[in-house]
Amino acid sequence: MKFLIATFIFLASFQLNAQISGELLTGTWNCYHKELEDGTTSGTDFMGQEFEYSCDGLTLELRDNGIGTESQGGLEFQFAVQDSLIQLGNRIYVIELLNKQELVLLDYDPEQMKLSVYRQKFRKETDERKQ
Repeated sequence: MKFLIATFIFLASFQLNAQISGELLTGTWNCYHKELEDGTTSGTDFMGQEFEYSCDGLTLELRDNGIGTESQGGLEFQFAVQDSLIQLGNRIYVIELLNKQELVLLDYDPEQMKLSVYRQKFRKETDERKQ
């Protein structure tokens, strides 16, 4: 009997946590900062010219039905959250921070195969900003 009660409490708390995360995630997120995993904010191109990493114009809209859209290319994708990972279409990110106003995503690279691992910071668009 104790096992059943403990299992019920665990599942109920897990479901509540998932709902809270879902509520926090849904909405329109505007990217305002992009950097490498180590905090570097600029790089050098093949011609030796320095440039700043940018995510200007990148907006994610995440709806409560698990469908999202991305502003740069107008892509529509499914998204899912598992623990601290979020899958946006075929890309996977680590959620480093999520609250009512801010979302910080880091490229998920467990095998360290990517040449560059980026962190992107987003602010949630509020009704006041839309007007």
